[in-house]
Parts: sequence; C-alpha cells; structure tokens
Amino acid sequence: MTAAVAAIAPPRRPPAKVRLGAEIAWTTLRVRRLVHRNDLPTALDRCRATAARPAPAPSRDDVVRISRAVRRTIGLLPGDSRGLVASLVLIAVLGRRGVGASLVVGRPRNGFGAHAWVEVGGLPALPAAKDKFAHLVAL
Repeated sequence: MTAAVAAIAPPRRPPAKVRLGAEIAWTTLRVRRLVHRNDLPTALDRCRATAARPAPAPSRDDVVRISRAVRRTIGLLPGDSRGLVASLVLIAVLGRRGVGASLVVGRPRNGFGAHAWVEVGGLPALPAAKDKFAHLVAL
C-alpha cells in the first residue's frame, strides 16, 4: 500500500472488534424479539441460557470494554434499545464468556421513571453515579 492510499483509506478494525460488533448486533435483534414475545423473567432466563465458552473469565477491564462496545454498537442500530434491552444484550454477551451478571432495576432519586443496568460481582458493568438511582430489584 502506498503512502497516498494509506492516507486516504480508513483504518481497518481488527477482526476481534468486527466479530464483537456483529455478535452485539445479532444479540440485540434476538433480545428485542425476546422482550416483545415474553415477560421479563423469561427473557432474562433465555439471555442467561447462552452457552459459555470454556475460557478464563474476563477481567474487570474486559467487562468494562465489552460494556462500552455494547453501548456504542447499540447506539448505531436503528430503534430504541437503551436501558432494559441494552442490559439484556450485555448479560447475554457476558454470559457467552462465562461471566455471571445481575440485572438491576432502579428509579431516579429525584423524579419519576426507571432505569436498568448490569452489575458484575456487585459492581456496575459501566462506571456510574451509584447515588443517582435507588435500587428497586436485582434479578
């Protein structure tokens, strides 16, 4: 590749990132269908039922990296997949890597609404302001 072509061509994504992005996109479609056709406990069980690979459990940094990839990839997909759907996608993706995760549902301390997030080992998969939401239930 010449220097001129290298300057114009966009950088290639490593194959592992492409595979992870494809896995997240496919899982998002699957989770949307699960949530539409089932109640929450059934959808959550189906997300957790994915076969775990026989590999060492990812580190905390890997969990955060995967969480950010889920957030970034879902943001590029059409439709609204924030909150609950994104959390279920993350649980399914982590489950395939042998990581147990909890779905936590909470409400804002000031105001109305609800929010869902994922915790691994009692810690949020993505760093967040813990005092911003009051826990309602962890599944």
